Amino acid sequence: MSESVVVYVPDLGQGVSFYQALGLALEELIPEREALLAPLEGPLLLLRPGGGGVEPGPNRPRPEGRGFARLGLEEGRLVFFVESLEHERLRLSKYGLAFRDAGDHLLLFDPGENPVLVQELPRTTPEGGV
Repeated sequence: MSESVVVYVPDLGQGVSFYQALGLALEELIPEREALLAPLEGPLLLLRPGGGGVEPGPNRPRPEGRGFARLGLEEGRLVFFVESLEHERLRLSKYGLAFRDAGDHLLLFDPGENPVLVQELPRTTPEGGV
């Protein structure tokens, strides 16, 4: 079983498209009820119709497929960890996703107006330190 996060969005189709653009893979869709998306690493993302909000979700079996994103949850916000913030700026622009550039991270809002941060993975030195 895997940890999951429930994110409420007013329109499941828009929510799925948004999170797929951020690198999650759609694993299951129950129209008008919920959608399950999986990252490479981190909790599963369960989208449900609603007015916005993020909360811990039920444990779910980990699907076999997965996206390329690394997902975390910090202070009630979803955080996507990427190799290169510069590359992500270009990629998000290509998908037409509006974001605010804060230098060390990007801030986006999903279709439910939930804040989403995009940050670079912490760099490690050859000795294993940060």
